[in-house]
Order: sequence, then structure tokens, then C-alpha cells
Amino acid sequence: MSLSLRARNCGPSAVRSFFLFPCVVALVLLVIPGSAFLGRGTLLPTEGDIFGIYCPEFDRGTRVWHHREITREAVRRVIGKYFQEVPPATGSYDHREGMTLEESYAEYYGPDMSPKPFLHSLSYLVDAAVQADHGLLGADPRYHFGSERFSESQTLLVGRWRRIIKASQAGDYTSALYLLGLSLTAIQDFYSHTNWVELGNTEFNHDVGVNGKDFKNVASFQEGTCKDCPEAADGAGSCPNNLLQEILDSDKLTSGYTNDAFVDGNRVEKPLSVDKCSHGGPRDRSRRVGARGGINKDLPTACFSPHHHLHHQAAKQAVQASEYYLNLVRGGVGDEVFSRLFGLHPTPALVIILDTTDSMDEELSALIHSVKRLVIQHSTVTYPPAEYILVPFNDPLYGPVTRSQRPDEIYLALTQLQAIGGGDEAELSMSALLLGLHHAPPYSHLYLFTDASIKDPELFDTVVTLALAKSVKVTPVLTMPVRFGGITGKLTLKEDVESHLNSYDNDSDSNRTANTSSLRLDKHSSSSRRPKRQLQSFGKYSELAERTGGQILETDSDKVTETSRILEEEQYPMAVLWRESYVTSLTKVRVPVDSLVRQLEVSIAGGVSTAHLISPSGTRFDLAALAGSVDHMGYTVVAFTPYLIQVRINMAQRQKDFGEWTLSFDPTDVSSAVIYAHTPMDILPAYYTPDAGSIQPSLQRVMGQPSTGQDTYLDLVITGVDTAGLRLIDSVSLRDESGTELSLDVPIKSPRRNTYLRLPTRRLPEERFTVVVTGEDGAGKRFRRESGKGWELVESTLSFPLGRDIWGPPGANLIIPVAITNSAAPNTYFITAYDALGSQVRVNQKRVQLGRNETMTLKVTMVIDPQALPHTTNSLIVTATSTHGHTALAHAHLSVTAVGSDVTGPYCDMYPRTSCDGHLTTDTCSSLEWSTRITIRDDGDGIERLDTDPVTNNLPYFTIGDHIVEWQYKAKCCQPHLTIHVYDRASNLGVCQIDNGNVSGGDNLNTGEIAGIAVGSVLGLVVLVLLIIFIVIRLRRSKKENITLNRAASRTSAE
Repeated sequence: MSLSLRARNCGPSAVRSFFLFPCVVALVLLVIPGSAFLGRGTLLPTEGDIFGIYCPEFDRGTRVWHHREITREAVRRVIGKYFQEVPPATGSYDHREGMTLEESYAEYYGPDMSPKPFLHSLSYLVDAAVQADHGLLGADPRYHFGSERFSESQTLLVGRWRRIIKASQAGDYTSALYLLGLSLTAIQDFYSHTNWVELGNTEFNHDVGVNGKDFKNVASFQEGTCKDCPEAADGAGSCPNNLLQEILDSDKLTSGYTNDAFVDGNRVEKPLSVDKCSHGGPRDRSRRVGARGGINKDLPTACFSPHHHLHHQAAKQAVQASEYYLNLVRGGVGDEVFSRLFGLHPTPALVIILDTTDSMDEELSALIHSVKRLVIQHSTVTYPPAEYILVPFNDPLYGPVTRSQRPDEIYLALTQLQAIGGGDEAELSMSALLLGLHHAPPYSHLYLFTDASIKDPELFDTVVTLALAKSVKVTPVLTMPVRFGGITGKLTLKEDVESHLNSYDNDSDSNRTANTSSLRLDKHSSSSRRPKRQLQSFGKYSELAERTGGQILETDSDKVTETSRILEEEQYPMAVLWRESYVTSLTKVRVPVDSLVRQLEVSIAGGVSTAHLISPSGTRFDLAALAGSVDHMGYTVVAFTPYLIQVRINMAQRQKDFGEWTLSFDPTDVSSAVIYAHTPMDILPAYYTPDAGSIQPSLQRVMGQPSTGQDTYLDLVITGVDTAGLRLIDSVSLRDESGTELSLDVPIKSPRRNTYLRLPTRRLPEERFTVVVTGEDGAGKRFRRESGKGWELVESTLSFPLGRDIWGPPGANLIIPVAITNSAAPNTYFITAYDALGSQVRVNQKRVQLGRNETMTLKVTMVIDPQALPHTTNSLIVTATSTHGHTALAHAHLSVTAVGSDVTGPYCDMYPRTSCDGHLTTDTCSSLEWSTRITIRDDGDGIERLDTDPVTNNLPYFTIGDHIVEWQYKAKCCQPHLTIHVYDRASNLGVCQIDNGNVSGGDNLNTGEIAGIAVGSVLGLVVLVLLIIFIVIRLRRSKKENITLNRAASRTSAE
């Protein structure tokens, strides 16, 4: 094992922001992370208990609550509430109890819209929550309410809250989701890791994570909390009564210790001088010392959790607490931002990156006309693009960013640009792409317009990393000068891999600067020193398009206007039915079009001599015919040039053509073809590796590329499966660039929301590959889906041991550890580190040599621009490229904090309130109104917004920035409680609560009481009838006996 940093100056005061200290880096590979609820995937449907942590007799039908399930359920409730309270753009929303996430989405937006961006955002949130269990974050009890670190855990949550809100408001939704996932982990762990549930609490704790709230009644470090539980000393056993009675009687909070925890680089072990509680379980070494056993409620099995019997109670409260916190976030950012944070908007953002050198005058003019038409369309369509983003670039300037939900602001920005400057042929396209990608929301459609090759090729892998991280589809639109010998003259130029790698040594330290305060309509320009090396090849544009799911579109100057019309078509998240790149010969392909496809789109980029599309009914579409010469039902030409053909077919008008379609085309040069579909049913592949070494084992998301030598699972999520009515999934395969497919074992054919498939990493394609899924829809029609982006197998993994949450004020000098692990044969790696905004970024070793399974921790130094505006964000990307040309990726989120900023939340002064005494029953509460006067105060930047529970229409009037708000509140005694959530301009949260009693049942009977009386009356009547019958029978019997006796007496007398 090789470490480039050593532990030093590791005292508690070494650093206040965890990401700044290097002292813990040497420990990163020595710790065993631990937390509370497990992340995900401990019980797989096909392989079962992959970590060996369940008892053999465990009932597989028992519900297990991981962080994944808890977070998804909380989001389901919050999104359902949002849909009920915010009217849809069209139609109405009919909420039904128990609706799934996809059912709610389809009901709100209609059955044609794809929930893929929403489910992607949810997956990113869940995976962020799970990542908190890994590495040093998992070993730090402050991130999980462990080792009785209540105050420190609360401080971290409160500090992160402001970054969540500010990142959301800045439009950096991936950063906000990551931060939110970290917070949800801690909030959920509070219920599994502490004795909150054991104290008899049946409701969640509203104070967790809220500014100004703290935990008052906590056991001291010198106070015993648990008694010995030898039954669980070996790691498998139940400890139902191991908390000390005096702790329970005094209602004191405590939490479990482990012997593998670290705080500020210092090991924190379970005290031996006093009987403290252990976390417990087979992977906690502290379970054998002091008061043996433990109190964790992670799983409902005694073989892992000593308090397994309380697992479901803890999970229930964790769901409620997560739901509450998500609703606080919604209140803090507002409904509009909240919907975009979760990817609810059904159409993608439109991002334009534009070269403005003097040769691009016609492109600029064409874009002005296209965006002008977008302005007209914006008000006529139900769902226009989610946002519009423009980033111009020249030489040596790039930026600023214009970002708006109104296309007229983009139009205005375009009209103020001039095509001037340039001079040499290559331009800073990668720098502009990085800037645009940082601001682009996930699943954006990005179009790059240029006629120049790449001047900053050292940024190429950084651009790919950020595009893949956000699932942004990049479409380069290239105007090709005649002097390069035609359209494909540049594309056929190849670059030497070793030459490309050598550029890392030369250019990693280029001082790039860009405008960091360019959100919305800032007009500040930025400059950049020219890199030392130019790449006179357009091949990287083609690779960028292929890897992100786009196409490279070529044109000449007189066809730019026609090509730019692709921006004017309605944008949707499109599923890929089939795609092929680098086609040079006659190609014929058969593609099934299933009944879930609403619209078909065929796009052929590059010159073709012939191109035909044949429907199942036999209709023949001549794609190469002039626009307007083909007149078929539902057929629309989107773009038609000598180098681009795009057509759309409305399947609602061709109901008989669900089935197998045939596409054939004969290219005249290198071409690519994609068949897209507007459909709610798509695939979301993701890769996970088992984190078996942690105290809390789970499947961890592979954030970059899958690595050879690691056990890896493909998690196949099928969007729309809840409403699609699919019959079966019969094949899943990995398709490489040559078209060869590696079939994966699919043990469960029935469609599921997600299926884990084990990847044979030793047999994975050596070339870049996509994921292909086939099966049958509910109508028996065949379907095929292919992932838009591609993956490649790499030899190493990159990670941020201290987590991907980085923050600091303007001018701060940050030291960020990055770990690289070589999982293959001995290799040499070339390391780069760049940010999205051109800050000063250095890596201490640009070339490293590693043996098999060897790990090295590198040091990345980043200086935040002193002119950076507080509360803005940035992206840090680190890459490691092997001598074979395979690149591992890592992506972190940077928040720029303010120096001396307002960190104090709003608060309330409560005045005497009128009483509801005598009117707190259900039959009297509506006859009396109670009132109180409330003064809401903020001593910092002023109040921004407030909301209440229950919702009231009588909110006080105030101006944003006011420091004092007076409110005379009135309500019926049927609503004797009030909670006020107050948000200030610095994103601090204050919570005020009023309790005016509890309403109880009155003389009026509720439904249950009425039902009970009714049932009792019926039973009483039945008993009465039976009694009467019994009496009648007895009387008759008695009478008969008397007659018999009398007759006998008469006979006796006569005798």
C-alpha cells in the first residue's frame, strides 16, 4: 500500500471544515466505516444474502428498510403532496392512496411523459445517502449520530442545510441532491443508532437538523448507559433490555459506540471506564468490551442487530422524519425550484454553446432566428424546455452564462453578440462546454456550434465526466471549412494516444479563468491563457457525442439555417431504440416499435445516397427525398440537409404500425444513425459494487466507469414499469461498438422496477459498450431499449475519501485527498484535476505507477477565486488515464461559502393567547375561535418566506428583508396547534410552535363508536331473541310434563 500523505496535526482543532485537513488521509484505508440503517441491496431476489448478515432462519418475506427504501418512501409522500397542492399545467390530478412514484407522475403529467429524469434524480439522492456509509464518512460518528456525538451531528446538519438551499437556488441540482442525501442519512440514522425509540417515543423528533434546536437531555460521557448482554457478545443475539433503567427513567438520549470510528483523524473507541452502549453486530469489535452487545436497529435480524425487534418502529419514524425534512426543503426553495431539483419538469433544458469567432457570423444569425421562433412557441406549448442556457466562447474569452426560463432573454443575449476575433483555427470549446455543463440541469440537451477544432484538449475527459454525471446529451454541430477537404476530412484525422497523454504533463496547470457569477444575465467576460498544445482534429467531437448519447451533426455554411431548426422541435427525454456509429457501408436493421411508443424519430447524420424506412404495414418512407415530397400520415421532416436527415412519425396516427420496422441506408461517408422514441418506458442502467468490508455493508454506486477485477452488479431500472403493463423481460446484453452483444443471465423474467444482474467483469467487452434490453409489452409486441450513453471497462477507481461535499470561502486554499486504486496488472496512470470555472487546481502527482490492488492517496490543491460570489457552486473533476487509454473519473461538488455570513435562524416571540378551555371536544371546538399575537424576528439578513402547518390563508404581509413581522393569528379551537417555518435570506430556518391543547372526542359519536354501538345492539337483540325462544321452549316442555304427570296421577288413583 502506498500513501502520498501522512497523518499529522490531527488534533481536534486542526481544521474546522473536514475537507481541509490532510491528517486523516493516511487512515482512510485502515478504517472500517460504520453507521446505522444499511444502504441498499443486502438481500437480492436471486442471490439472497450476499453479505452473510442474516440469520439462516430469517423470513425472506419480512420487509427490510434500507436507506434506499426509507428515502424512496419519504419522497413518494412528499411528491404526492406536491402534486395535490400544485395544479398541473393541464387537466387535473386525482390522487389515490398508495400510488407509486411512477403512477403519481403519470397521473400528474399524463401517460405519455417519461419519468426518467425524475427517477434519475431520485436515484442520485438515494445513492448519495448510501455513500455516507462508505469511507471516512462512514467511520465518522458525527455523520450518523454515533458515539453520543449529538451536538456535533446537529451542527453538521445545520451547516449543510444552508448549502442545500443555496445550491438549489443556484440551479446546481446535482450538488443539492448529493448534500440532501448526506443529511437524510444522518436524520434516518438517528432512529436506528440512538435509543430514541427505546425511550418510548412514538413520533419522530422534529428538532433533528433544525437551526436553533439542540438535544438537552443527553447522557454525559461519564454516565453509564447499558448493562451487559452476553447473548450478543459474539455478534449474533438479541438484547431487548440492555439499556440501564435509570437512562430510561430519566429519558436521556444515548447512542452506540464502535471501536473503528474516527473524528478529525483521531480514533474514537468505546470508553472502558464506564458501561456505554455498543453499536453491536458481528462487525463491531466493541461489542465484546464493557457492556457487551449493542443497540442498533439496522436490520430485522438478530444476527446483525441486537435491537432487531425495533427495526420497523425505527424505520417508520425515519420515514416520517425524512418526509418532514423534505417538506422543509420544499418550503426553503419554493415550489418552482423544488420541482426542478427533483427533475419533475417533463421536458429537458436547452443548452447552446456558441463559437463567436469571425467565421461564425452565419451560425449566429441562424440561431437568432431559431430562438426568435422559440420565443413564439414558448407560450403555445404546454411544456416548453425546462430552461434555456447560452454560453458563447471566443479566443481567449469564454462565457458569460445566460440562464433563464424565458427564451426572450436568450434571444436578447444572442442579439448582443458579434462574430469577431479568432485568428488561429482551434478554439476553447472544451472550456465553454465545461462552463455550460456545470450550469446545465440533469438530462439537458446541449448543442455545440463551432467550425473550429479543439484548442484545450486536456479538458476533454473532464467534459465527458461532467456530461455523464449529469446525463447531458451533447450534440456538436460543426460547420466544415472547404480547406479541410470536405465534411469528413477532419473526422478521419486520428491522434496518437501517447501524444494525448503527454498533454496532461504539459497542460494540467493551465490557469483557466471563467466568470463564476454568470447565472442569469450577468455580462462579465473572462479570459484564459492559451494552452500550450493544439489538437488539429475533430475526432474528439465525435467521441463526445457518442459517449453522451448524442450525434455529431455536420453542415456547411449555406445549410446552417436548416440545421439549426432542430432546436425548434419539441424536446423530450427520448429513449433509444437502436443506434449505430461510424457506419461506412450499406446498413439494414430491423427494430421493434412497441405499443408504448408515442412518437418515433429517426436521425441519420452524415451523407447518404439512399435511406428508407418501412413500416409493419408496408408503408415505405423515402427519407432521402426532398422535404415535402413525402406525404404519409403522421410523418414530419424535422431537418433535411445533405449531411443530416431527421424525421418524426406520430404513432397515434399509425396504430396499425406497431411491430417491426426496417431502416436501411447507404452512407457516402462516415455516418451515424439513431432511432429514438418518445415513450414513458425506458431504461436507467447503473453499476454497483459490494462494500463488504464496512460495518454497514451495502451496494455502492459506481460513479464513473466499472472497473476490472471488482465484483460488479448492473442495476437495471425500467421506467414506467408500474403503468406499462409489460409481459416479460427476456434478454439483457452489453453491446460493443462492433455490434457484438454479451448476454447477461436474467433469472427473473417478470418486469420489475429494478433488477440486479451480476456482471462477468472478466468477460466484459474491451470496447465501449451500451446496455440493451428486450422483451414484450402488454399487447404482446416486442420492445427494445438501448442506453443512450456508453461505458467502458477501466483498470482503476478514483474516489474522494472525505466525501464529495467540498466547501470554503472565496480565496480559500483547499486540500482535497483523492484515492486511486489499481485493480489490474501493474500500470502507469496520468492524473488530471480541473474545475468547471477555471480556478487554480493542482495535483501533487501527475503520473503514478501502481501495482495490482495497490492504492495511493493523492493531494489536489484548489484555490477558490477570491472574486467568487458566496453561495455559488463549482464542479471538481479528477481523471486517471492508463497507458491503455482507459480513463477513470471522479466528480465532487464545491460550495462557495460566505465569510462572516448570517448563521442565526429566525425566531418568534409568543404573546398570551386566548384559551380554548371547554371547547376542545369535537362537538364544541368549532363554536369558539382562539387568537394570539406573534412577533417573528430575524437578526441577520432578514426574512424571506414563511409557511405554516396547518396551512392558513391568513399569512402576515411582509417585504422580503424585513427583520420584524407582526402577526395576529386566529383559528378555530378545532385547530389548537400551529407550527411556523420561517426562512431568512441567508437560508437559515427557524421553527416556532404553539400548543393550545388537544381536541378530544365529545358527545358526538365518531364512526367507530357508532359502529360499535350498532354491532352491540345487534348482538344484544340476537341474545334477547334466543332467550325468548329458550323460555318459550321451556314453558312448553314444562306444560307437557305437567299434563303427563296429571294423567299418570289419574291412572294411579283409578287403580
